[in-house]
Amino acid sequence: MNKYGILVISLLVILLGGCIYLPGNISGAVVEETLIGELTFAGSTTVQPLAAELGDVFTKRYPDVKLSIAAGGSKVGIQAIHEGTVDIGMASRTLSVEESEGIIIHTIALDVIAIIVHPDNPVDDLDMETLAAIYTGEIDNWEPIGGPDLGIVPISRELSSGTRGAFDDLVLGGEEPSTSDLITAITAGDMAAAVAVNPAAIGYVGFGNISSDVKVLSISQVNPSPATVRNREYSLMRPLNLLTGPFSQPLADRFIEFVLTDEGQKIVTEAGWIPAKE
Repeated sequence: MNKYGILVISLLVILLGGCIYLPGNISGAVVEETLIGELTFAGSTTVQPLAAELGDVFTKRYPDVKLSIAAGGSKVGIQAIHEGTVDIGMASRTLSVEESEGIIIHTIALDVIAIIVHPDNPVDDLDMETLAAIYTGEIDNWEPIGGPDLGIVPISRELSSGTRGAFDDLVLGGEEPSTSDLITAITAGDMAAAVAVNPAAIGYVGFGNISSDVKVLSISQVNPSPATVRNREYSLMRPLNLLTGPFSQPLADRFIEFVLTDEGQKIVTEAGWIPAKE
């Protein structure tokens, strides 16, 4: 084949979006491109299961692609992208200006942080000031705020958790909880389980991790829902992000492109999160 024939075929490949038509295929079907390689992930324990669900569909389409999806917390994911030790970082909060330097942030979903209590607790609503006062120890009994005469048992996540970082930023202005009664939960599941068995407990989970065993409170009379997040009425919300940087291989961009397609965003919705694209 001369150089002009090669040029024509190359142009056809580009116009077909990377797909190749095989002349020997009698059906005339367009065959999807082949992707080969391995992508490594690290970061948010909230984003990890969502990335795994998306990855299952992606690797069925491209069976020669392998994914290794570790967790460790949002801070770990951000640091790993800066150091170039993974292709895709995962973060379940907004990055600071310093953290985001040199990083491309791909928001794939929106999460609502829901405040949860034991189902028998009569308290239905808190405002942000009261919630902050509980986690700083200024309010340490449920009775003054409409609950039973029980000492409040606040539960938080461990420091590397993106949910913890988002809660501390949104509720405590970036400070850490200062109550002496604070209990730490490792995962969202641990948090929900601890609140479900303790009538004095209060905690928080991502919208996709709400359990039927706990009661969800409204914040300033606004319940967490996709609608109240979209119109910014509900104040406790955060982005779920995939992160790439200068050391990420091009295959990482192909995965993120898939996540932001209609198919990928449908998976996000079915997993219980609010899709980044309406």
